[in-house]
Amino acid sequence: MFTIDSFRKLKRGPQVVLFKDASFVSCFSGLQSGDVVVDVGSGSGFLASYLGFIVSPGGKVYTFERREEFARIARQNFEKLGLQNVVSLIEGDAVRRKWPECDLVTIDAGGGDVLLKKAFNALKPGGVAVGFLPNVEQLKVFQEKGVKLGFKPFKSTEVFDRNWLVREQGCRPENTGLIHSVFLCFLRK
Repeated sequence: MFTIDSFRKLKRGPQVVLFKDASFVSCFSGLQSGDVVVDVGSGSGFLASYLGFIVSPGGKVYTFERREEFARIARQNFEKLGLQNVVSLIEGDAVRRKWPECDLVTIDAGGGDVLLKKAFNALKPGGVAVGFLPNVEQLKVFQEKGVKLGFKPFKSTEVFDRNWLVREQGCRPENTGLIHSVFLCFLRK
């Protein structure tokens, strides 16, 4: 069962995908139990784990990681969460590997636009590709390349999560927290 507390016990190596961004992916892609996901850029495995809880039982997440030290962390995290039968970690370059037919592709890797053709070919009709992009210039390149390949963009966004102080003397936003983490670009096949 998915709980946020279970993720607090996981090891972190590289930057993790935050729940505010991961939940947007699951919501706007329509991801559900039984679906197949290709996740490029496992990192610490947080996104692949979150998606694994959604697609199980019966679904599968194939996550690619080039860096051995990140793959080791992700694998340990999948085992801690009991997801080793749902999430398959593939070490190596996603460009050179065969991808299964899938419902969702998530790309959280530098130069992710290079993977869009593979994503388009792997996705079922109506499937969704989501790019995690650190700056707006990369968002533009990702979306434009997707359109040239035949994708239909339907959402480009950033997700804000800001806590508020609720007090007797007045309410205001807290001055702490990670407000901006990434731009998300959603493309539909």
